[in-house]
Amino acid sequence: MLKKCITTTALILALCACTSETESNLVKTKGIWAGFELVSDGNRTRVNAELNAGDAKGSNIVLSDSDSLQAVVNNTTIVLTKDTDILDVDYQAYINATDDNQQFDIKFKRNDGINANSAVELPLNFIILTPSNNQTFNISNPLTVQLDGTDPNSTNQVELSSICTNNNNETLLQSTLFTLSTSRLEIDLQSLDMFSSSQVDQSKTCSLTVSVKRERLGSISGELANQSYIKAQQSRAIKNMTLTF
Repeated sequence: MLKKCITTTALILALCACTSETESNLVKTKGIWAGFELVSDGNRTRVNAELNAGDAKGSNIVLSDSDSLQAVVNNTTIVLTKDTDILDVDYQAYINATDDNQQFDIKFKRNDGINANSAVELPLNFIILTPSNNQTFNISNPLTVQLDGTDPNSTNQVELSSICTNNNNETLLQSTLFTLSTSRLEIDLQSLDMFSSSQVDQSKTCSLTVSVKRERLGSISGELANQSYIKAQQSRAIKNMTLTF
């Protein structure tokens, strides 16, 4: 079980941060680290590709006109497009394919002919049977996470996130991770440090979210740099629950 917490007064990001970029035609395929992540919410799948020079901490790779990233699903090819935010450059596509064991092929097409082809399958779809959106829990009652089935070929993780008020009247954001080995997990809320009186003002309620992620690793191309990876998730969430003390 892992825990993380921050307050809204904490410094999260340095707004002056900047990124460095390298054109892909300046780097050989073996010198490019790639992280491919596919996330399905049951309605569509987001394909995200991040490329860096050398390793995960290297400069962002920006595709030259002669190079491209493609996702191939059910014999249909979709070209990933550039997405830039304040700290990162990546390539994305949204695809209406979410079936159990759906295969996605990610193709990195290079002008020099040293292409890199990777593949991954989506985990099995699932439904969160309990809890429910907008449900209220008391700290003395357990919170039960119940899925409609298991997936022996995937790993499953539950994240319990909370928005509370601390004893200085500041908003406190916390989360705890649990490994889910069956279709059921019972969380003893009052045993969690994140809800102790030393952490939160128990005269006020907390807002809770339960997120469940089912994940599989795929087959990454050996043409890419070491530590590159490809993985796929089925992700579901239950939101706007209330915790009372």
